Amino acid sequence: MDEQLLQLYKKNAIADNAYMIADGTVFLFVTEADKYVLQGKNVIIGATEPVLNSKTYENIHRLETALAVKGTTIKKIPANTIIQSLNNTAFTMNLAIVEAKVVVLTNDILKKNMQIDSQLVKERNICIEYYTIVHSLQLEYEKRKLPWLKDLIEKFRTSITFKKGEAFSRANESLRIDTPRELSANMIEFPPGSLLCEEGSVGDAMYILESGQLEVYIQNSKVATIAEKSTVVGEIAMLLSMHRTATLKAQNTVVVTKITREDLRRSTSPELTQALLVSLAKKHHANVLHIMDINEKKALAYADSSRQELIKTEAYRYQNELSQLKYTLEKLIQSKQADYLEYILNK
Repeated sequence: MDEQLLQLYKKNAIADNAYMIADGTVFLFVTEADKYVLQGKNVIIGATEPVLNSKTYENIHRLETALAVKGTTIKKIPANTIIQSLNNTAFTMNLAIVEAKVVVLTNDILKKNMQIDSQLVKERNICIEYYTIVHSLQLEYEKRKLPWLKDLIEKFRTSITFKKGEAFSRANESLRIDTPRELSANMIEFPPGSLLCEEGSVGDAMYILESGQLEVYIQNSKVATIAEKSTVVGEIAMLLSMHRTATLKAQNTVVVTKITREDLRRSTSPELTQALLVSLAKKHHANVLHIMDINEKKALAYADSSRQELIKTEAYRYQNELSQLKYTLEKLIQSKQADYLEYILNK
């Protein structure tokens, strides 16, 4: 180890503490080749795992190795203290701001790695599309309780393509939370075609969708539609005062609750900031798993040329399973006169 670096914790170790950087710099290594940097004053690192373990009842060990630059002032914080402090809104919001930074930094690592290997990009997109279709069917079943729809879901949920798509989607999964009563006065109605926020503008607020549908545009191209009530959008840009990465447009009459950083700080209810923190911690966890998966595939392919053919075969399998899913759904829509499911294939 570099004599100028002090190890705070090691990947896969038990996460029994967090650390406050009182002043200085810490490198965090997802793999030997993939690292990011956190620096500043009073920045808490290593809280991701204790938060997830307490809120999701999992047993997640350290996601990364943390090395502090010599001269960095560090204070150790027991995991139990972190958990007990989550009812303090200001404390939880500060943790959420750090998690938002980490999500952005690990997103950058993912983008870099995905650009290197177009095959991995293709595989990821196929699996996410498969998962999105099955997840949409699940939402329809919860509304309609049709036995044949349940059978269809159970058949396709067992696929490896679904499981991979689910894992990939966790990093992009939107937070959903009911608007706290104390913020109900922040509801705003937008008429069809109006803009809630524009790509490139500084994020000063996040939004909770109460009703209607939002269209998401990146560089003037529509990339998604958000229609599920209670979906939170714009939280990372708001927490970090970053430039928005997308434009939000009202497809029809839309009602949202607009929440600023000051609204969060003044809130007497910790549930909203806790939900933000847990959602961001899950994205961090998913990003790390995805980075590791990419590196493992690259290493195996490099070490064994036959693995390259296997990776191509896996991608073909994912595409074939997606085609089978779409074909089956198309036939069922016709035979069951289930026109209400057509939107799923047109997403």
